[in-house]
Amino acid sequence: MTLTLYFDGLFMGIPKKNCPAHGAGFMCYGWIAWRGSRIIARGHGGYLRGRDASSNIAEYLALIEGLEALRDMGVEGETIHIIGDAKSVIEQMEGVASVHSDQIRPLYEKAQRIAAGFAHLDWRWIPRKHNREADALTRRALRQIRSNPNSYSAALKAINPALPGSHPTRKFWPVLDLRIYC
Repeated sequence: MTLTLYFDGLFMGIPKKNCPAHGAGFMCYGWIAWRGSRIIARGHGGYLRGRDASSNIAEYLALIEGLEALRDMGVEGETIHIIGDAKSVIEQMEGVASVHSDQIRPLYEKAQRIAAGFAHLDWRWIPRKHNREADALTRRALRQIRSNPNSYSAALKAINPALPGSHPTRKFWPVLDLRIYC
């Protein structure tokens, strides 16, 4: 049976009043793996970044997390359809488009290294409206991150450059990670 991985990323910027650093925000991801018509694994989570966070980075995080889960399941020898609604990511992974961003390049290279371990990957772009399940997982991740006010506030304080001891860096701060294998 055919294996299919759907992935999606979501970026939520942090208002300047909470963190004046450029491009600070939460990058959430969701992925879901199917074998035929049955879900075999899914995951969602998120990272916080004090600078240069973006939706494209979130999309790559989703792809990487999904590919790592497939690798962990030992399905490298099977044909896998990789489906996402980020056209730039799909085209970059296919080799049709170039990566120009210094922030994206390391994630692209990581995704390429992981992808090289699979026998056959088929890349497909779909409109966002057809990627609802992966999209729902990204939104679930964001809701979970925001649902604990103390943790949420602590995360924001950790990257606010106006506060002593904060670190508004390009480092990825993991906030949530969940994988379920069925």
